[in-house]
Amino acid sequence: MVPINVLFRKNTYLLSLLLVISTSSIFCQVSPSLFIVADYMKVQPGLVGEYLEVEQTIWKPLHQQRITHGIIVGWYLYAVSFAGSGSEFNYVVLNLYDDQKNLENPWSAEILAQVHPKMEAQEIMTRTNQSRVNVRSELFYSIAVAPEIPLAEPAAYLQVNYMKVDPGMQNDYEKLESEIWQPVHNELVNNKRTAGWGLWAVLFPRGADRSYQYCTLNAFSDFSYVFDLNYANSFSIVHADKDLEETLKLTRETRTIVSTELWELIDYEIK
Repeated sequence: MVPINVLFRKNTYLLSLLLVISTSSIFCQVSPSLFIVADYMKVQPGLVGEYLEVEQTIWKPLHQQRITHGIIVGWYLYAVSFAGSGSEFNYVVLNLYDDQKNLENPWSAEILAQVHPKMEAQEIMTRTNQSRVNVRSELFYSIAVAPEIPLAEPAAYLQVNYMKVDPGMQNDYEKLESEIWQPVHNELVNNKRTAGWGLWAVLFPRGADRSYQYCTLNAFSDFSYVFDLNYANSFSIVHADKDLEETLKLTRETRTIVSTELWELIDYEIK
């Protein structure tokens, strides 16, 4: 029999290291020490029920046990809104780590034996691989969050903006987000226009051919708020000495929004 750790290491779903969310965002709940493993899943229309059953009846209890063991601090399952048959992926699974050492050994045979004593690892992997395709995995780390609070209940919707930053501009971009926009997002949270905000940077995979290096995330507790995000009032309160149009111009010069997605929270477990 193949050892369970070998089976897990051969499956990208289990090894993926990455980049949440009804009153606060996972992305606005993390501290800069957190690492986020994001797995982007493609599920065919006829397999949605099977996929969700696999995630929620097989994997969710395993993730609960990983939290108990101190391996991860959170697990989240999202459906990508407005994803069609031609979309690259239509579900996203996030695992949060607060200790980078756990990224190397995220699973153990002990966890499987505790949670599913009557199931073999091969059976789990077969059902999992038949229900979806893991399109890709990414590892992010948290740079800035608003509000700066511990993990809390995640909000229902997450707007994910993928950012392209030119080489040599990363420090300027991170400073702009952290010093100028993070206080604005804190004000938006205080006014209950959003549930949170976060800035995440891609750690792996990386290279010159990447289409984006950062993600910003706006969390919303209500679907209608997604269409009603106005920065003007909050910006004037936080930065009375600054001009909004000039700041927006500087922001556009610093980064390019490659794409924007809307994710809907399906299920989660947190520490």
